[in-house]
Amino acid sequence: MRFLSADIIFPIYTNPIPNGIVAVSANGTIQEVMLPDSENAPDPSRVERFKGVLCPGFINAHCHLELSHMKGLVPEKTGLPAFIMQIVSRRHEKADEKMEAIRLADEEMWRNGIQAVGDICNTADTVETKKKSKIKYQSFVEVFSFDSSKADEVLEEGVRVANEYQQNGLSATIVPHAPYSVSERLFNGIRAQQKQFPGPISIHNQETESENEMFVSGSGELVEIFKKFGEDFSNFQPQFKSSLDYHLNQLPSDQPVVLVHNTMTKAEELEAVKSIRDNVFWCTCAQANKYIENRIPNIPMWLQKEVNVCVGTDSLASNHQLSVLEELKLIQSKYPEVSLQQLLKAATLNGAKALKLDKEKGSFHKGKLPGVLLLKNVSNGMLSDSSSVQRII
Repeated sequence: MRFLSADIIFPIYTNPIPNGIVAVSANGTIQEVMLPDSENAPDPSRVERFKGVLCPGFINAHCHLELSHMKGLVPEKTGLPAFIMQIVSRRHEKADEKMEAIRLADEEMWRNGIQAVGDICNTADTVETKKKSKIKYQSFVEVFSFDSSKADEVLEEGVRVANEYQQNGLSATIVPHAPYSVSERLFNGIRAQQKQFPGPISIHNQETESENEMFVSGSGELVEIFKKFGEDFSNFQPQFKSSLDYHLNQLPSDQPVVLVHNTMTKAEELEAVKSIRDNVFWCTCAQANKYIENRIPNIPMWLQKEVNVCVGTDSLASNHQLSVLEELKLIQSKYPEVSLQQLLKAATLNGAKALKLDKEKGSFHKGKLPGVLLLKNVSNGMLSDSSSVQRII
């Protein structure tokens, strides 16, 4: 048994505890969280004391591990349509480095305190790394085509990839890429696959202005780009308030849904979704939004509306690192009114709930195996450039 203490402990499910003590068994299972002066507190000589903040391991709710070889290939601040063109045209560059880049990215995330990952997959390239990893993965096998005539072919390939993950003992679900790249027929096929591949769903949502433009007017940069990819929009009848209006009711209602990016989402949309579903999670990938479009979502508005907020890193094609802590630093530097407690809940328990891993991870509840992190150089609840993370367990 280890007894861990720090200046402040964030159990997540309750308020922070100054000088609290976490009892952890040899295999990493949480046994108890104690006040420093409680009757059952251990002898002080048995307590390992740290300077900083103790919290559970981070949950990276959105990543693209298989794009790790693309680090530095895509220019910054080009906007989403140009970024998509770069990804499609350059994702096979440095292909000989791909498997090693995936392995190194997995190791980087573990060092950065990440305990579980919601990972977008277009291939089975990450299977071998995930089988050996210390990280728990929920693989989101992504399918896309706005051309209804291609729906069956695209879904068949998605099923093939998802089966490969399942056959290797890895959890996988089939998910839509984004509203602008998934036809209604393909959405129907995705829902039909929930019986064979049950679990949470992920979808990129309202990342750029042209996404909503497509569903309101049927025009814009995204439409033009996907026409270049051979997508047929001739039968598309734009009749929606937004892209969210198009896709939300087509997603399975009995599973958690992770909406990723949400840069353009409005307050009234947050309220509307919350009024009809309590299992929707709004995932911010602030560093990637800054990298691609040089803007980040209005996180204080999300928190004000009391929606479920979680955190992702996106990929090394759109980020300089895979670090949840760096995401939190950027958010708090932009929005200093967001508290450390709010940030850590988003980065731990909410992410675990989004991936349906909260029975095991995300908080210091007794019986969980959440990992234990030490955050250093945190002053009065504020992160800074010098703040860092050290894995204790």
